[in-house]
Order: sequence, then structure tokens, then C-alpha cells
Amino acid sequence: MTLTVSVVVVTYGRPESVRECLTHLERLRTAPLEVIVVDATPADTTRRLVREEYPEVRLVHSTLGRGTTPESRQMGFALTRGDVVAFIDDDAYVAEDWLDELVRPYADPAVVAVGGRADNDIPGEESEGLGQIGRLLPDGRLTGHFGADPGRVIEVDHLLGANMSFRRSALDAIGGIRGNYPGTCLCEESDISLRLRATGGKLLFTPRAVVRHVAAPYGIGGKRFDRRYLYYLRRNHVVMLVRNFGWRDPITRHYAGTAIRAQHAYLREAGRRLRPFKTDGTRRSLRKRATSPIVLTRAVAELAGLAAGIPAAAVARRRDARDGVATPSVRG
Repeated sequence: MTLTVSVVVVTYGRPESVRECLTHLERLRTAPLEVIVVDATPADTTRRLVREEYPEVRLVHSTLGRGTTPESRQMGFALTRGDVVAFIDDDAYVAEDWLDELVRPYADPAVVAVGGRADNDIPGEESEGLGQIGRLLPDGRLTGHFGADPGRVIEVDHLLGANMSFRRSALDAIGGIRGNYPGTCLCEESDISLRLRATGGKLLFTPRAVVRHVAAPYGIGGKRFDRRYLYYLRRNHVVMLVRNFGWRDPITRHYAGTAIRAQHAYLREAGRRLRPFKTDGTRRSLRKRATSPIVLTRAVAELAGLAAGIPAAAVARRRDARDGVATPSVRG
């Protein structure tokens, strides 16, 4: 049986990226059943562009605003009709055979999710981290390396939000996509993955389903890896672990300890910048030495996010129980 595919693109404040994304989707060798764009931007710029240039695309306006990617994904998912629902970022531009390669692994009925490779145009990325693509480590950390090419389809623990797909029936069965991953919206795609994995389904990574990920400037303000990013990196990660494993599971406790120990790197860097001489013996400028305390603000952002994750996780678990989308422990 040929599976039908719905493609959902979520966006905020990047109309030119949306245009490029949709143009590449038009060039697919196999067309999807439908394309849905969910735009959370208050201004009408992106929606006007889609209406005028891509009238066949279904358009949804989310009034929730910035930092609500998982909520936008759920809005799009709720409208889709395909057997498989694929999500790509607005700055992810698909290869012509992307859809064919993404759908191919679903021939195995045990497969509930398939993710593809992101070409970030980074030299050597195709061979970086080949043994650690999409893993959940015992200490609670997640590995990425979704730019790597292992040369074959492999099983993974979680997928990359910029290039991922799900069997509709499987995603329906777990209650769809959960929100409460705000800010830079980190960990929301990993939450979906871990919930599906808890059902016993298989998650696969296929390097032949490629998108060119250009990492467009954020439409939510700030730089890609600024202190705001670091805050939500820790906050959302705690929420994700507690939701999927609970408070008492060792993986949750280990992550807290690992995150705290990771701040030693900032302390070492701050100390290094304070030294009057570099390792090569040249003098370090007074201006450079004065930036030493700034490095520590990154540690403050991470630790603040770690602390904020505790009450946020408690709230999220109560909401999940109320909404009937709580996840049994992955270990259970």
C-alpha cells in the first residue's frame, strides 16, 4: 500500500525562508498529499506571501506568538490527513528525493517515526559522531550528530525537529504533540520521540532523506546560542526528562549532576582569560581580561534554567495528567 504524506512547516518571522522552503517542496519527485504552514507571527507578511504565491498550501495562523513551536506543530498535525506526517523547519530545504527516502522505512509496520539527515554545510560533519546519532545517554544528555551519514538506516532514540516524520496512527495514540517547551523550543521533538519509544515502536534515522539546513536567523530575538538559548536548553531538558521518566528515575538525577559539573568549563575559561599572558607567551590585552566575568554569566543562565525546570516540570506533569497525555516511564 502506498502511504500518503502530509508535510507541516511551522514558522515565526522568516517569510523569505518560508518561500525557499515551499519552493523546494514544489520540486519533490513525489508530491505530498498536502502542505500546511503554521505561522505564529503577529504581522501578516508570511501569510500574505503564502496566500499570493502558494495558493495550494493550507495556511494556519497561530495567535500564540513566539516560542510556541510544539503548539504550532500540534495545530498543523490536527489538520493533516496523511498516513505519515512530516515536519520540517522553515529553514530546512528538502532534496528532490527527500519524501521518497523518508517514507521508505515505513514499509516495516513496527516503525513509528523516521528522521532524516540535515546538511549544515559544516566540513566533516558527515563523519562526526557516527556512533552516537540521536542517542539518549545514561546521564540524561541527548546526542545529535544529525549531519552524520552512517551509510545505512539506523535505529535511534530521538529525532531532529528540522527533519522528522511520524506514523499518524502512532502519534494519535499518544495524544499528539505536547506543549510547554517555550523559549527556543528545545527538547519538544525529543519529547515526542521518547513517548513513542515508550510504546515499543521503532524510531529510525535515514541519511538519504536530506534537507539543507541553513540555520536562518531566529525570528524570536537574540542569537542562536545566546544566554536565552542556554537557559531554555536546561529548563526544557529537565521538563522532558521528568515528564518521560519521573522525578525518582536515576537518569533525571544524573542529568542534574552532569549539568552542574558542566559549569566547570566556564570557570576554567574565565580563569584563563584573567591570565596576563597567553599560552604562546604573548600578552593578553586588558580589554580581553576584562571580559572574564562575562563568561560566567553563561553558567548563571544554565543554572537558572536548571532550577526553573523543576517547577515547570511539576506544572507540565499536572497538565499531562489532566489532559490524558501522561507518559508511562520509558523504563516501565
